[in-house]
Amino acid sequence: MAFDTVQAKLLTFFLMVAIPVGAITSIIAVVTYRDDVKTIETSQAQTVGNFVVRMNIWYVGVLRGLMISAAEVTAGASCDAVGKANVGQLDGYQALLIQGDGGPACLFSGVSGLDQAALAAELEAQAGKPVIQPRAVLSPVTSRYDSVVLAGERRLVVYARREGKPDAPGWRALLVVAPQALDRVFNLGEGDRDFVAALITLHEDIVFARGRPAVDNSWLPGKGTIPGTRQRWVAVSDAGQTRIYYAMPAAPDLYIIASFRDIHLRAARSQFLFLLLAPLAALLLLLVVFARVMKRHLVQWLKGIEAASRARRHSGWGRVPLSAQMPSDIRNVVVAFNDMVEEQEAREHRLQTALAANHALTRELHHRVKNNLQVVQSYIGLSKNAYAGDARMALSEAECRVHVLSAAYRGALSEGEMHPVAVEPFLRDVTLVIGRLLCRPGQAMILRGRTDMALPVDRAIPLGLLVVDHASAILHAGLALALTLEIADLDGGRFGFGFSADRPVEAPRPSRILLGLVQQLDAAETKDLAAGNLGAWELVVAGGGEKQVQDRGGDPNVGVSAGG
Repeated sequence: MAFDTVQAKLLTFFLMVAIPVGAITSIIAVVTYRDDVKTIETSQAQTVGNFVVRMNIWYVGVLRGLMISAAEVTAGASCDAVGKANVGQLDGYQALLIQGDGGPACLFSGVSGLDQAALAAELEAQAGKPVIQPRAVLSPVTSRYDSVVLAGERRLVVYARREGKPDAPGWRALLVVAPQALDRVFNLGEGDRDFVAALITLHEDIVFARGRPAVDNSWLPGKGTIPGTRQRWVAVSDAGQTRIYYAMPAAPDLYIIASFRDIHLRAARSQFLFLLLAPLAALLLLLVVFARVMKRHLVQWLKGIEAASRARRHSGWGRVPLSAQMPSDIRNVVVAFNDMVEEQEAREHRLQTALAANHALTRELHHRVKNNLQVVQSYIGLSKNAYAGDARMALSEAECRVHVLSAAYRGALSEGEMHPVAVEPFLRDVTLVIGRLLCRPGQAMILRGRTDMALPVDRAIPLGLLVVDHASAILHAGLALALTLEIADLDGGRFGFGFSADRPVEAPRPSRILLGLVQQLDAAETKDLAAGNLGAWELVVAGGGEKQVQDRGGDPNVGVSAGG
């Protein structure tokens, strides 16, 4: 009985294969991982070294050109010709200043702002800094290259000088180059998209970068954390990414810094885990064993459960047959599945019966309410014929209010089921009844505007009663006037309505009934309706406004009117 479950059978076969394969896999994975990590680190260091070498080659080439230009100028060549040949025709080269011993200075500048005063000041500043004598230049020339801010922009400067001799005059020279000229120097082909290399000053200002804009220093670690000697370290950049950094000096005050994402190391770690846990031979063997065990002890029974479930979904009935060959845990699942199906069928039957009865009762109740309201309205309409004056008007107001209730339920049950009441048809009906029952001779009630809003019946009723109550209070003034009810959709799922008249009328004081209806309707006074000088309100329709999609024609400003 110990091996009667599917879990025990699968675990036994897995251990028989996984133990010997795991030992072999561990040895292979460890050796492979160490080799990969060493190869990655060597490649990254070589990449950074290539940038340093190319920078030195560029610097030596520029220095030799500067020496040739200085020799030509001191030999009497035209300053303008030398400047055009060595600066004007080269992309990124901006200005050249050569001062010979005892001779006039030669200046060529292709950028405004780089005049003789600015270049002479920078020449003196560079003369006071440490210089070196490049081994690749055989002439006794000392030099340095640096990154400075000239004319408001960061630029590269190459400074060189040669002391005078009896047979050869001395000279000092300064060449100004735009950092963009290093684009060819830093171009080593398309590399890793997460690799960034840059020329950095002693104060950690970026002169030129490859892989990121020079103004973007989010890939660098924090200020003061970059070492000045060749070193590899791992740090968190300003952007919050863990990156690998290499720093190599390129000049006394300049050095190359390169950054790599640790994606290759993470890939090596992933490969290590893969080789450790899932070698191809073990996967193939486990696949064969697992497939046979699954088919014999699990798959065929699961297919039976699946077939029963699909049959129940399509035909409404489905049971899984039991078999003596079933494992004990599968048998328990099948029994639980069959019991669940039977219990669910019984519960669904009871719910459907209760819902049908409740639905019929609710619909009948609403229909009876609607019919009773119509009976009450008809009774009031017949009774008022026996009265005159204020009594007849009071009965007319009562008939009008009952009509609001009847119209609201009639609109809610227009399709046989309860649904929100369309506001515009409802208010059009209420307006017509007000004009017919409450307007005296010379008075009229007009509805103007359009809306697609719909309200539940428990909010439509207080809306109609509010319109009746306020219109009745205005019409009681006894003046010959045309009272307009303006309706409109406002922003934010709001609906607004307001009253106005065609002649000056004093707005009635709100009654307690009106205030109660406003509170029940959850409405508020508004100024968004220009026509509402006799009172205007707005209310928010739940859910941003339930809208009735209707095909309407005509002008939305045309109103519906009724009068006595």
